[in-house]
Amino acid sequence: MLPFRRPSWRAFLACLVCFGFQSLAYADASWPAAINIGIQKGDPLVALRASGELEKVFSAHGVAVRWKEFVYGAPLVEAINTGDVDVGAVGSTPPILAQAGAAPGVVYVAFAPKLQKSYGIIVPARSTIQRVEDLRGRKIAFAKGSQGHLFVLKALADAGVPVTSVQFVYLNYSDARAAFERGFIDAWAVPDPRYADTELSTGARTILTIGQLSVAQYGFYIGSRDFARRYPAALRLLFDVLDKQTASELAHPAQTAEFLAQSTGVRLDVWSRALPRLEWGVHYPLTDEVVKAQQDAADLAYRERVIPRRVEVRDAIVDIR
Repeated sequence: MLPFRRPSWRAFLACLVCFGFQSLAYADASWPAAINIGIQKGDPLVALRASGELEKVFSAHGVAVRWKEFVYGAPLVEAINTGDVDVGAVGSTPPILAQAGAAPGVVYVAFAPKLQKSYGIIVPARSTIQRVEDLRGRKIAFAKGSQGHLFVLKALADAGVPVTSVQFVYLNYSDARAAFERGFIDAWAVPDPRYADTELSTGARTILTIGQLSVAQYGFYIGSRDFARRYPAALRLLFDVLDKQTASELAHPAQTAEFLAQSTGVRLDVWSRALPRLEWGVHYPLTDEVVKAQQDAADLAYRERVIPRRVEVRDAIVDIR
């Protein structure tokens, strides 16, 4: 039986006790009428949505669960800012842009494990580019405001390559894939599962993975400051269920890949390649190490004029404990 199939309510409560959940921590809290969750392909919330388990858990508190899918992080941030979404998973760049711009109400509430191999800078199979230094005079694509944006900036800084010597091409994922295949761009910063799909379909080569940067990069769970302060128990319950299910899914990659292929429409071979390198999981509150790494990313964004002013990451954190 797949670990994410819907168990009975009694069995699920037994699992909560087994995993050491403090169910009483949720009992006296006020609960929202609904929780609106933003998801992107490749984040663990996709599997949680497909399993239906979160709806079952939240129904005990009279909370409806609504899912909204986004192509990358920047639109998700805007949805949180406007109140259409309460919480979602993003890379390091979107919350920095939010804090420095018109969405100061967007806050960090949890973080994912250190990013290692799930994001890569790739080049066509027959490209002469072998390393980041070879990108001088070349075109590299990424979605503006995405994790890939600061990934590329940090990669260039680590390699001593001036930003002015590289041409940035801001493309969404579908347009970037077409440009990559037609030779209109020389390199592409792309996350899984699109990363794995491009490797399998085109034979693309990786010249750098995100874990090779000089400073660790993390994924984050963000939400509105108002929701995080009013309903911390709802966020804790979401993250506790997500973390335990994620651990089970990653322990059964073959079954999980098959399940995701059936529920997302992404090919089985793509998920089979992507899953072993996805950094799924969730932890809270943010640690000093994570905050320091994210502050480095924010300072880089300011130096490279991605944001108009310097920001203090700690000012945008809500501790939901």
